[in-house]
Amino acid sequence: MRLQVTDPLFEVRLRGTRQKVHLLTEHKSEPDPELLAQFLRNAIHLADRGRRSTRDATILVVAVLLYHGLRRWTNRPGRHKTLARLPRKLARLLASMQPTMRFLVADISRCSEAHLRRFGTPLGKLVLLCLRFLRHLDPDAVIAALERWSDLLRAADRGQGPPIGRQAIATIGWYCLKVTKVPARVLHATFERILQRHERTIMSTAEKLRREGLKEGAARGEARGRRQRGIELVLRQLTRRFGPLPAAVAARVRRASAGKLDRWADRLLDAKNLAAVFAD
Repeated sequence: MRLQVTDPLFEVRLRGTRQKVHLLTEHKSEPDPELLAQFLRNAIHLADRGRRSTRDATILVVAVLLYHGLRRWTNRPGRHKTLARLPRKLARLLASMQPTMRFLVADISRCSEAHLRRFGTPLGKLVLLCLRFLRHLDPDAVIAALERWSDLLRAADRGQGPPIGRQAIATIGWYCLKVTKVPARVLHATFERILQRHERTIMSTAEKLRREGLKEGAARGEARGRRQRGIELVLRQLTRRFGPLPAAVAARVRRASAGKLDRWADRLLDAKNLAAVFAD
């Protein structure tokens, strides 16, 4: 884990051979229709890199999903919208020819704390526990969970890495701030009590997240303002060009995305009637 959200790529060597295998990893907290596309893109990038470095595009890849959602993972890929519009036999034939790949699923959505404590290093156990439980707990329950995991926190804090102990703790603190509603000062005091040392990263991380939130909020507000101005402009132009608008047309404009508003504004220059403006 790093201070930015990333899914790592591992390269391992098969025991007793010189052959390397790449482990593509993704972690998800909810079903994602783009998951297969993500795995395929990464595999293609690896093949391109292999061809440039060794002139051999043949690579061995194992794709692994770590799933920690509220419900069990169901490996039921939905039908592609394009295929759904085609006749069934043709859709089935084309579906069989589309690029795909199998991947392994580690579903921890129903694992108990005791079960997750059986696997890996102290930091690895701590990561699994945080992913599995923290997002669903109220602030008091989060603090209680961290107290129960205090042995893992202290062991991770002393770890030689990678990542080095304090970097690992900084990331755990970042995750707690990101997905829970525990006040930063309470979390800071809890970590200091458990680790029995001064903890300097949590408050600075909280301030950084606060600034990022302000920037995101300002960006969203600006986007909403641009869209509202676009709605008013299109309604005014339509009214001047075609007279009073039917209520259904005005409602459609107010619901439209920014992209549709731009498209309709362009069509207004040449359209002879309302139907021409809104034609698909």
